[in-house]
Amino acid sequence: MIQTYNYDTVSEALNDLAKRGFTHDFNIHEDADCLICTNTMTQLSPEEFEIVETYRFEGDTDPADEMIVFAISSIKHNLKGTLLNAYGIYADGATSKIVAKLEKNASPAKPINRAEYLKKLSREHHHGLLLAWKIKTGFSKKIPAERIKKYTDWFYTAHLKRHFQEEEKYVFPILGNDNILIQKAIQEHQQLAQLFNETDNLEMALKQIAIDLVNHIRFEERILFNQIQAVATPEQITMIEALHTSESFIDNTTDPFWN
Repeated sequence: MIQTYNYDTVSEALNDLAKRGFTHDFNIHEDADCLICTNTMTQLSPEEFEIVETYRFEGDTDPADEMIVFAISSIKHNLKGTLLNAYGIYADGATSKIVAKLEKNASPAKPINRAEYLKKLSREHHHGLLLAWKIKTGFSKKIPAERIKKYTDWFYTAHLKRHFQEEEKYVFPILGNDNILIQKAIQEHQQLAQLFNETDNLEMALKQIAIDLVNHIRFEERILFNQIQAVATPEQITMIEALHTSESFIDNTTDPFWN
């Protein structure tokens, strides 16, 4: 008889899977259409791994913020680990074999039909959602705020600051800085930047980041980007496409406090 498992939280699932041998962390490598092991940097093509278990966890207030934990096994590379993913904020390219394999196993809700030239920004939003989850998980595990702060500092400097700058310089002008939606987005960027740079009340700042970043991403994905898609000219689209060279997100696993 096959053993079945049930978990109430993402952390519980990840911890138990690790105890059962799924000790490596995987990310999607979009350029090469494969999974990459962040521990060994081994790349797994869709034919070189199997999804042996899948667990879905809905957000506290919104099913669109759900997280999915995949238990991954590769006999060829003798690797077992987990992939943590968030669905519901963008549609990946139909040609991606990796995404097709994950979606087949996860049966996610229908994602937003995001324009191709905005998908890189939407993928970066995905990592923002995971950051918020990591912060919440860290505090639930009684991790000191100073440890969490080191990771959020890295994330902001390496990824989020540039993301904000690209949006403000190349994407927001499509609607114009006088647009009320753009004004709201810029104000939220500024408020988040202040929170990331807060050094006095770390716990308060970090917990507020986890709330405000998710709300900001929801606003951009569900409202702002849809408005931009509706009015962008071919010239503006070409400019954004030229700006976004492909690059994969490589996480900082120096101190994976969320595991």
